Amino acid sequence: MLMPRQASLVSSLLAACAVTCLMPGLGRGAEYGFGKVVKLGPKDKLIGNEFLRVYTANTVGVVFHMTHSDKNLLAQQPLADAGRYSVSEGGGEPGTVKVLGKYVQLIHMGHIPAAYTPKTFQATVFLRLPKPMVEGKTYTFKSKGVGSKDVNVTLTWSAKNVLSDAIKVNQIGYVLDAKIRLAYFGKWLGTAGALDREISDFSVIDLQTGRTAFQGKAKLRHTAGQKHEGAYKSDFSGENVYGLDLSRISKPGAYCVSIPGVGRSYSFRIGRDVMAEPLFTSIRALYHERCGIALERKYTPWARNKCKMHCRIAAYPEYGPPLDFKKIGQYLKQQKADGTIKYVEVKGGYHDAADYDRRPMHIKIGEMLCSVYEINPKAFIDEQFIIPESGNGVPDILDEAYFLLSYYLETQWPDGGISSGSEAWGHPTNAGPNAWMTNTDNETTEYVVLPVSRLSCFDFAASAAHLGRLLKEFPSGQEKGLKLIAAAVKAFDCGMKKFPPKDLNQEILIAKAAAQLMHATKDERFGKANNALPNLKTKKIDYLNNIGFAFAYCSVPADTPGLDKAFQQKVRQAAGGAFGWAVNAFTMKKGYIHFKHPWAPIVMGTHSTGQAWWLALAWKITGQQNFYDLLSASADVCLGANPMGQVQCSGLGQKHVLHPEFLESMNDELKEYLPGLWVYGPGRGTHWIFRTFPPSPVAKQIPDLYRYIDIDQCPAQNEFTVAESLAPAVVLFGALAPDDPKPYKGPLPKPR
Repeated sequence: MLMPRQASLVSSLLAACAVTCLMPGLGRGAEYGFGKVVKLGPKDKLIGNEFLRVYTANTVGVVFHMTHSDKNLLAQQPLADAGRYSVSEGGGEPGTVKVLGKYVQLIHMGHIPAAYTPKTFQATVFLRLPKPMVEGKTYTFKSKGVGSKDVNVTLTWSAKNVLSDAIKVNQIGYVLDAKIRLAYFGKWLGTAGALDREISDFSVIDLQTGRTAFQGKAKLRHTAGQKHEGAYKSDFSGENVYGLDLSRISKPGAYCVSIPGVGRSYSFRIGRDVMAEPLFTSIRALYHERCGIALERKYTPWARNKCKMHCRIAAYPEYGPPLDFKKIGQYLKQQKADGTIKYVEVKGGYHDAADYDRRPMHIKIGEMLCSVYEINPKAFIDEQFIIPESGNGVPDILDEAYFLLSYYLETQWPDGGISSGSEAWGHPTNAGPNAWMTNTDNETTEYVVLPVSRLSCFDFAASAAHLGRLLKEFPSGQEKGLKLIAAAVKAFDCGMKKFPPKDLNQEILIAKAAAQLMHATKDERFGKANNALPNLKTKKIDYLNNIGFAFAYCSVPADTPGLDKAFQQKVRQAAGGAFGWAVNAFTMKKGYIHFKHPWAPIVMGTHSTGQAWWLALAWKITGQQNFYDLLSASADVCLGANPMGQVQCSGLGQKHVLHPEFLESMNDELKEYLPGLWVYGPGRGTHWIFRTFPPSPVAKQIPDLYRYIDIDQCPAQNEFTVAESLAPAVVLFGALAPDDPKPYKGPLPKPR
């Protein structure tokens, strides 16, 4: 049942700060924080407040919220009046402060009953204290006559206990065997620019004993204003970025970073099993995007009914013209008018994101899941992720891949053609005037089976051959495996007949499928198919964009009939060279170490999972440790060690995305959104919200990696897709996940 509700922004923020007490060593599962602030030991005493952000002992930010149907009421507030703020020590006389600057932006919009209202704006006013806070002294911060509510916060200063928003860490944990393990220090202060605090010494505190486990020296990695990051010479963070090297800590445990005169970080773990929770949370987001089935409460608290509009959909000619929204609407209207419309019953595949369409680019997810299984096979077992297939004798990750491919398998045409998915005549909508209130129960959008395409045939051939080969290794998976391989052969043959290649990129698509089929069938004809491609072995291949092909070809065993071993070695060396150049020329020179394509540094998945997973394939192909280390460092950035100090995902880590664009969570009875949704994140440019409700400073003055608003009606930053961000997260964390996990029986999250 659709439950109209509008959660209070403040209550959502405070809920995200609720503390979960966790003790390391209680076994996997007991250590999952499920998006709450965690207490990892008896000495883990975190002091923080949503309305007072501490950056150093003498620099803080006071936070105000004001809500209105349409206006930014904060624009008329005396934010810059220093006389409105005070700080007192031990109950003494209030001292004067200096206003350094401000950052004002729209941070939330309701959508029930009307879209885009009410609107909540947030102002953070940055203050310099008359003198630094002193260890053990108590301070009271007050505001008067600013915003809708005065601030009144008291804290006792302790660099070991007070949370500093300027220290950024992986909020889940660092992989023990990774040689790059960095925390970061730095902050952009709105109109005040970069935090100007220089630091040198830092300590790592053992949260079991309270003792210092390690002392180190901070290293300046980037200076605010320097435009030298990335291929386009940018200043991504606008910060003075210091790196805090944690790689010399060899003892697994629970820790926090503490800096004298600054404060402490969120707690985190260092260990071999720290990526188990990100993997669990991310792959279960894929489960929640399953199409054509009900999500039952025994598997998830975010239950829903079987989606109504996606299981009986209109047929369409196998090789009909390509379709878009307009053409689908015209086709359905004409077919109904003629009385010739036919329907097919389908299930399987994934909803795309906030939309419910099955897309052709989803098909490669099967190969992605199979690839990470082969990269790190000891990390995956049956009964690992609490899905309906758990207990069937097949690792859950392969069951998830099979569910995805089942739509394309069951709709395969007799000649082997593969549907490109299913699409509607528009974005999801309902019978009412507000499309943002749509979910799978009330949707009225109609869908059709998409025609066969080059991409669908060859991506299916690659994914189905890969999955089929793996499933054959399990007694309960043999029948499915053989069926998939047979379907993959038919899809490949159909693709070669209907869509002969016209350029190198199309040849690479074929070559990847042929490599997987060569591996799965041991039939040398697939090697001959590759040999017949005129450009594959003679023209230069861009391996940054084609690492999937390199992985497929380099994974073929040396004794496989039809394999060109000399070309395989050439591919391995060229792929390693391409990634080596990219990471040395660009990745390692960033303030925050996170892998992105050099020519697309601020696009979908910024400081998220979008392209970081490519390093897992490069590592497996080459065996180079530095790719593994950079994969882990990229995971650290995704998990909170980034300029905003925020996990770019819902329901994971201690400070995370609250409102991803996900229609089911926007319109159910739960206030907390589904975990595991890796949003696009910060991005360059000025989308419609920045244009309509200008922030201060204006958008173009906001550093790229701070240019983000957590609003579920902002697709540019808070949408995601199963192929661009969710499946990549599974590869990223799965490649780093621990060996020999135990079957997971619970608990599951308990959302409000």
